[in-house]
Amino acid sequence: MFLRSVIVCCYLMMAYWVSVQYPSLKMVFYPTLGAFSFLFMHRADRIGEVGRIIMGAAISVTIGSVMYAISPGAASFFFTAFCTILLIQFFKWNAAPILAVSLIPFFAHPVTMWALPLAVLASLIGLLVPIWFIGWMERTALLLRIAQLFSGKPMEMKKELS
Repeated sequence: MFLRSVIVCCYLMMAYWVSVQYPSLKMVFYPTLGAFSFLFMHRADRIGEVGRIIMGAAISVTIGSVMYAISPGAASFFFTAFCTILLIQFFKWNAAPILAVSLIPFFAHPVTMWALPLAVLASLIGLLVPIWFIGWMERTALLLRIAQLFSGKPMEMKKELS
């Protein structure tokens, strides 16, 4: 879990740095990205489920952006939250950050309707790279252990740092 934490924190640091250095990309980093990172970190071995959650986030933030563009009032906010909750329940996305990301337009006040959905989609797809890397490293380590077992060489047992 330590390695997963380090890799995910490096990704978050990079996303934050990019958003600070390039003002046009300021919406690439948002606090909910940290929640998605933690969620994905624990599902590194289930990339299909992670993909479904990314799709849910993209759909919900698009709903939020469209509703904000129509009217930035309380009724649009309610409709966005209600629709997102219904979608989460219907598709069984099981990821609370999806609701949070759908409400970002009401707090970030994006200039264009599509800026935030594209930023969220890009950052979550970008998060797939370190998640895939974590899974690859863990599978490779497992394959090496299996190869050592079948080769007859004694294996060193190391305690993983938590």
